[in-house]
Amino acid sequence: MSAPLYGVYTDPDRTDLLDAMERWLGTRHAVQTFFTPWRRDALDGLFERLLPRIWDSGRVPLLTWEPYLAADTRPDIARRIAAGEFDAYLDDWARRLADWLAGGESAADRRCYLRLAHEMNGDWYPWSPTVGDSTPADYVEMWRHVHDALTGAGIGPEQLQWVWCVNHDDVGDYSAEACYPGDEYVDWVGIDGFNWGASREWSDWRTPEAVFGEMIGRLETFEKPLCVPEVGCSSLTADGHDPARKAEWIRDAFDYFDGRAELCCWFNEDKETDWAIFGGERGTEGVAAGGDSYAYYPAYREALAGRASTALPIDETTFRGR
Repeated sequence: MSAPLYGVYTDPDRTDLLDAMERWLGTRHAVQTFFTPWRRDALDGLFERLLPRIWDSGRVPLLTWEPYLAADTRPDIARRIAAGEFDAYLDDWARRLADWLAGGESAADRRCYLRLAHEMNGDWYPWSPTVGDSTPADYVEMWRHVHDALTGAGIGPEQLQWVWCVNHDDVGDYSAEACYPGDEYVDWVGIDGFNWGASREWSDWRTPEAVFGEMIGRLETFEKPLCVPEVGCSSLTADGHDPARKAEWIRDAFDYFDGRAELCCWFNEDKETDWAIFGGERGTEGVAAGGDSYAYYPAYREALAGRASTALPIDETTFRGR
């Protein structure tokens, strides 16, 4: 296994936060996870602002492409995409991605990971078969249809790697494996997982092994490089917030991923709970930078200090996994 890559999700418009975070780290992340919807009004922002900003900052984008048309996207969206209902949009999107990948002075090195319609084995996204009005077969056909459109635009694996990403648990009627598009359509298998702690009525504290172990064992059967596009941990325990216990979980998680995952991105945003490890509500220490103060977890910096690659930007061999 090649040296792991480490990345991060932050709000892509919070460049100040990510800049401060990487100054604190003393290095930059190799990869940056971000999200874009399936809408024409997002095209200019994606191709003219977000992708260039991430690439020019020295990170490879991990683009999470969500088939959201609007807040009330119909639960038959996978079937409609597979049937060609959005081909005009898809062809335009593929052309603009091809143009971006080919542009600039460093065109030969410009690269992107593409995570399409992730966590389909859950029950919270309209492209998930469990939600209704589509089947695992519809999901597979959608994936293959989109893949064919982008490869038909001349986008090859040396610049675009396809990440098929599941939730760490099956939630609903179908297993993750039922939605696998096939080896020729997937470059990486991915898994998103979070330790929710006591932040929800249905959750409790779970170790990294308890969160990821069972699903990683299943994904290993595909014999693809493994990535973790989203990982996070709450500090909320049954006895209240415990940042020290979260710090221990951070250390344990990086130890657990060693030898298993080739790419790992921390979800650095306090969203449903306090996932962040820098600039969130809590940390085990704090730092002032540029007139602002940030809570942070030194455990994250310590983990990356012993692991993060110094060979940035990443080369094609590392980009493509094993």
